[in-house]
Amino acid sequence: MDVILHLGAHRTGTSSLQLWMVQNAALLEQSGIMVWGPERTRAGLFSGLIKRPDLVGPADVLAARRTATRLRMEIDALADRGVQRLIISEENVLGAMPVCYAQDTLYPDLHGRLERVADAFGPCLTGAALSIRRYDMWWASVLSVMLNRGQPRPDAARLARLAASPQGWRRVIEGVRGAFGLPLTVWPFEALAGRHAAQFAGMVPGMALPAGLYDCGRVQNAGPSGAALARALVALDGAGRALDQGEDGHYMPFSTPERGAMAARYLADLAWLRSAPPGVSYIEKDAGRTGAHPSAVTEEEGAFHDDQKRGLGETRAEGAA
Repeated sequence: MDVILHLGAHRTGTSSLQLWMVQNAALLEQSGIMVWGPERTRAGLFSGLIKRPDLVGPADVLAARRTATRLRMEIDALADRGVQRLIISEENVLGAMPVCYAQDTLYPDLHGRLERVADAFGPCLTGAALSIRRYDMWWASVLSVMLNRGQPRPDAARLARLAASPQGWRRVIEGVRGAFGLPLTVWPFEALAGRHAAQFAGMVPGMALPAGLYDCGRVQNAGPSGAALARALVALDGAGRALDQGEDGHYMPFSTPERGAMAARYLADLAWLRSAPPGVSYIEKDAGRTGAHPSAVTEEEGAFHDDQKRGLGETRAEGAA
């Protein structure tokens, strides 16, 4: 049985894909595909695995060992039932969004987190999947969420630092490959946003999806609206300064030169992915959708899981760390 770990990332439509998987779980199971999302991983299934490496203590190590035993037993039981593919979706394996925000870096503690999960799964895991997004849009989305939580508005120095940061998706992709040593599927948010069946098909190549899959087209856990951000900024700034908005009306604090530099780095990432790095399968667009362009932004959605009340246990502590 193939076991695929879908890693998100945050702010790339992950919550919407997870909702789609839950809505279609029964049909998928009839085709031999089982899905586990946050409703399982945050109900104890990943106990001891999802935590900042520098905060891991003896109790977490013990919990992780128990989790590893439970995971392998449950996976063996599914294989005995004839399940062909198991998709496990949990973006907090990569890290917590408040930690990215606090350190101005894309998943700074990635390696320690991945090693713990890789150890727990052992030989059961057969592949991984990841979605990525333009840096200016990803960071603007993260900043908007943090502003809505009451964090201060980023100043010009911080925005310049984020725009020039060398830590990007290539480092994340290479980190995943290094930790797991398994095939990795990657797709860009801009090309497949909202196209859940296409994203899912990329994780189960060669396997036909059942007919009649439902898609309500609903965006799950979208970033805060302009009105919500305006209220948050009034709370922060008193009378409030004008909300920084891009041409699409979403929060966009970066200047045009900063966005240009960030877009150039992202395009370099996409060029590298197109060169087919070993072990990486890159899905640039849905075969059924022509005209998708990697620099276009079609909708604002993402995974606002760090503050959800679904039980990983580390999120509030990390948000304050």
